[in-house]
Amino acid sequence: MKKSKVGYLIIAFLLAWVLAQFFFLPVTCSAEPVYMITESELVTLERNSNRQLVISSQLATELQIARNQLKVSDQELNEAKKQIKQLQKQLTELENSSKNQEDLLQQTQKSLPPSAPGVLREIGAKIDIDHYVTGISYGVSRLIGSKYLGLQGEYDWRDKKAGVWVTYAY
Repeated sequence: MKKSKVGYLIIAFLLAWVLAQFFFLPVTCSAEPVYMITESELVTLERNSNRQLVISSQLATELQIARNQLKVSDQELNEAKKQIKQLQKQLTELENSSKNQEDLLQQTQKSLPPSAPGVLREIGAKIDIDHYVTGISYGVSRLIGSKYLGLQGEYDWRDKKAGVWVTYAY
């Protein structure tokens, strides 16, 4: 029986060893690989890393400056929008005022007597105190500059005489 105990012990040991290999094998296989580098390669890596840190800090500073400029631009944009609204309001008020002034001007023009025409025509009657109407006259005047120059004719049926003369009005 001693042989069987030793055999069982060997089988148990082998079984424990196989189980240990089965459970611990993935842990030893999944470990990261190890690389060996020289001192000069390490110095180059450190130099590159430091340079990248400097560049990264410069970019962070530039990003902060850009953000600040964006805030300022947004504020200026909002101010410009406010000014546009204010100017549009003023424009609307001025348009309304202009329309009111135009309406007032048209009403004033309607209430004024008509302006002097380019050509004036006049008809007249010659009146005598004793015989009432004794003749008739007709004249035409034309506006030249700011004065009227005209021609007038007259006929007196009592005296049976006609007359013509030139007129000037100022």
